Amino acid sequence: MSLHYEWTLSLRLRPDAPASFLDELRFHLGLAARLPDEPELEIDWPCLVTEPDDVLPGGSVRSLVAQRPYLNRPGSFGLFVRTFVLDDVMYELMPAVPAWLARWSSTQGWIGQAREELSLHPSFNFYVQDGHAYAAGPGGSVEPLNALAPPFTLSYTSDTP
Repeated sequence: MSLHYEWTLSLRLRPDAPASFLDELRFHLGLAARLPDEPELEIDWPCLVTEPDDVLPGGSVRSLVAQRPYLNRPGSFGLFVRTFVLDDVMYELMPAVPAWLARWSSTQGWIGQAREELSLHPSFNFYVQDGHAYAAGPGGSVEPLNALAPPFTLSYTSDTP
């Protein structure tokens, strides 16, 4: 029997995120019917969409909302995803999706978590620093999801202008 994970991601995207990235993101959120011609992720299904027969208490959510600029800053997109995935899928998505999103994230620090459905506490927390993705287990140190990433040094979460 497989475990199920609730996966939650919340971050703001940089204003210079390219249209090709946003098109692919819309596909993975189930907001576009087809995958763009040259996708970056090697995942060919809408990976951030909960299957219709899965039961996630409170329901699944996927949102990509244009954020209005303020204080002379350019506009951006806010991304929020709450989905339900099997453990096999979770371990396929974990190294790929946060790293893909991190490249265009203006959020620095904590961006989400994965929690086994019967647990009260996160199994993993996800972080971004300077375009690199990181993860940490409960009480563990924050480790890069890519061998080329520098050590994680942030102590709080913020949005860079």
